[in-house]
Amino acid sequence: MLLLAFLLCAGCTGTGGDADPTTPRATATITQAPAATATPASLTPGPTQTVPPGKEIDFQLQGGYPSRITNDLYIAFSGGKGQDFITKIDVRVTKATGEVITDTLQPVRGDDIIIQNAKGENRVEISVSLVTGGTYKVKDQIVVVP
Repeated sequence: MLLLAFLLCAGCTGTGGDADPTTPRATATITQAPAATATPASLTPGPTQTVPPGKEIDFQLQGGYPSRITNDLYIAFSGGKGQDFITKIDVRVTKATGEVITDTLQPVRGDDIIIQNAKGENRVEISVSLVTGGTYKVKDQIVVVP
């Protein structure tokens, strides 16, 4: 019934005659929406959060390891009291060049990521998700790779 009512209301309401050619017609101006500009990645560390007591975890962040030749940045999960409560570890690295790299670590002690060609100051952000449902940003710091 509602559909039928809409069809009847949407019928033509004009007089049926041709439009007068001397009457100016309104023209629609179509403007193109500006392209979304990507905000530049920031190298300024932000605040971090503390996981609940008894769920503490640790990470190893080291510049120039395992190779200074390829300017590597080493990120490893070191475990801790809360390692059994972690479901996901998200890592985001903003290189000194502005390039952003995202990856995940497994909640297994010793799991690591090596970012190559990371010479200079790099921002490392690490967020963990717990089985209790909370997500915490536990690391946000600058790591210098020589």
